[in-house]
This record gives sequence, structure tokens and C-alpha cells, in this order.
Amino acid sequence: MKIKWLLPILLFSYFCQAQELIDGVAAIVGENVILKSEVDQFARLNASQLRIDPTKDTEAYLELLKRSLSALIDENILLEQAKIETIEVKDRDVENTLNQQIENMISQAGSKEAAEQILGSSITKIKRDYRSVIKNRLIVEKLRTEKFQKTTVSRREINKFYETYKDSLPEIPPTLDFSHILFVIKPGLPEEANAIRLGDSLLTAIKSGAEFPELAKSHSDDLASAVYGGDLGYIKRGGFIKEFEEVAFSLQPNEISTLVKTDFGYHIIQMIDRKGENINVRHILIKPKVSEQNTLKTKAFADSVYNLINNGLDFDSAAVYYSDDPDVKITKGRIRRIPKNQIQQPEFITVLDSLKYGQLSSVFQSSLGFHILRLNAIYDDTWITLEQWALEYKKNQLYREWVDELRSQFFIDIK
Repeated sequence: MKIKWLLPILLFSYFCQAQELIDGVAAIVGENVILKSEVDQFARLNASQLRIDPTKDTEAYLELLKRSLSALIDENILLEQAKIETIEVKDRDVENTLNQQIENMISQAGSKEAAEQILGSSITKIKRDYRSVIKNRLIVEKLRTEKFQKTTVSRREINKFYETYKDSLPEIPPTLDFSHILFVIKPGLPEEANAIRLGDSLLTAIKSGAEFPELAKSHSDDLASAVYGGDLGYIKRGGFIKEFEEVAFSLQPNEISTLVKTDFGYHIIQMIDRKGENINVRHILIKPKVSEQNTLKTKAFADSVYNLINNGLDFDSAAVYYSDDPDVKITKGRIRRIPKNQIQQPEFITVLDSLKYGQLSSVFQSSLGFHILRLNAIYDDTWITLEQWALEYKKNQLYREWVDELRSQFFIDIK
């Protein structure tokens, strides 16, 4: 048995297939029709996440198609049950989840253009088509949560779960509590000046007749939009960073801004079109380049803070005063009880493994900048984790039994 059942996720996703498909009815559930194209779309997105190539591993993909049809049948049954139980979700929650899903797709693909290539459509269209799918997923999740929220497991059930599956359970990592000071390597005044000069020269070129999209492709540091000539698609108010948005919404169609400074760098913005509260703009981003001198200066500053702490400055106070972590004033740099396998920076794991309780690390560098860590505690969460797994396993069993029971109450015709 594999651990995949521990965290089942219903993936209801839009996917524009690359090859043409003669559509037809795959199944009928009550009054709802499931199309073959829906099953294929569902299966292809799951295949991309499971790294299954439909053209090479046909056997695995055919099995995935079967599971996808079954999942879509379950989805339609649960949506019908949700209507009976008047389960509803807020539009705000749908929008937030949709944006997060899109960000995850882009992150997994590596860039916006890579995601669009994989999914076969623009991010704007994906968002539009994906919204109803997200809403259905949230309704099903809410229905399931309300149905099994009072489920509990006994110590005997946990022990039985462990004895049954101990050979296939993954290693349970320790949970770490540590504090952190971040020193981001920032460009200095000369680097800022170079970026401004480049931005001014691009503005001059545009005013002299140069094509904005071509300059975006060749000069923009926003690689995700550069391939599309800087086009960001239609986005409504609240979809941009504040400084960018204030200028973007003040422009008229075809109007071009002066240089706009944000935390990302310097932007040149052109309004393409406006539809109510939605605007379509393109931009060129110029990021000030970090120099070796900037890196050395940041390292020297981090070393000075390290010395202050060693000479008696309270770590939490040093974090609040000096850390570039945006949440530092709330957390004071402390990261409480995070499983070791969830720490994203490998340098952190290497350093934390070398520390004892209360010990301070020397200054070290990662892709984020320079860091100082202090190990506060290590916890053994084996029993807590086993309890969570056993509870999820029990919920899954009860859920499957419930869905099977619901299947007998609805008309299902698999074509």
C-alpha cells in the first residue's frame, strides 16, 4: 500500500487538450451529462501532475482515464447531494482559490508561458473556464467536511492502523522550532541609476516609433509576460501591486506611462483596452541588477549583526530591527514547529542539523540572501502524525462507503 491515499485531492480542472477529440457522452448521472472531453481533460491534468506521458505510457494513462471517469461521476453525485443539503460557497472563496490554483500551475510549469503551453490556452481563458470547476470542488469539499467533521479515532484504532501499514508509511520527520534573520541582497544607487537609464532609453525608443511588444520581448525582466510582448491580459482592480495599479488604471487606451517604481523594479506600462473595471495592459519591467559589491556589502552587514547578537543583543530584537522578512514584526523571526521535510531551502536543513538547542548559526547564503538562524527546539511528533493519518484514513473509508451508498440512489449510465 502506498501513502497516496492519506491526502486524497479531488482535482477538478480545466485543460485544453493538444490533440483533437471527437466528443461524445461518457456517462449520465441523474440529469447531468459527462462528456468524453471532460474525462480526457481531467485525466490529462492529473497525468501532468503525476508525470505520466499519455503518448508513451498508454497503459497507465488508460487506467487514469478510468479513475478520472469514476471521480467525475462521484463529483456529479456529490453536487446533486449538495443541492439537497443546500451547501453553498462564497464567491470570494472561489476567487481566492482560483487565483491560488493558477499560481500553483504557473509555479509547477516554471513560467506563465510554459503553463499556457501545457494547458493549451491563455491564463485569462483558463481562469474564466476554471471558475465554475473551482466552485464545484469547493462545494464538494464543504459537503464532505460537514459530513465527517465530528469523526474521531481511538488509541486502539491508531495502533491498529500503524500495525497494518507500518511497512509502507513514510518516515515521520522531526518538527523544528527556529528563529531567522534574513538579509536580502539589494541593488545600490549605481544599479538603480543603470536601471533608470535603460528605462528612459526604452521610453525614448517607443516615442520614436519602436514597437512596444518587440521591446518587451527583448528587454523585459518579466519573462512570463515578455514572450507575449508584455501583455498581462485582462485583470480587474486589485490584481496588481498598488503602485503599478494606480498608474495603470489612470491611463487611456494606447497611452504609455513614464517609469513606475515598484518593489519589483521599474515599469513602462501601456494601456491596451478597458472593459468596465477590467483593464488589459502590457508592460516592460527593468530590474536593477545586483552587483558583487552589493553582495559583499550585505554579507558585511550580516556579519556585524551576528557580532552584536554574540555580544548580548537579544535575537528577537535583532530580527525586528534588521531582518528583511516582511512578517518579522509579527513573528519576530520565529518559525514554530515546522516539519523538517517542509523546509524549502536545503541550506537551512544543513545548518539546522549542525546546531544544538539555543545555538546560533554563523552567517550563510541561500538564493534568498544571507541568513542567521537560531535553533530553539526539536519535537518528536510521531504520535500526533500517526493520529492525523489514522483519522484521515478512517474518514476516507467512511467517505467511500457514503459515496457508494449515494451511487445507489442516483441514476448512472456509463456509456
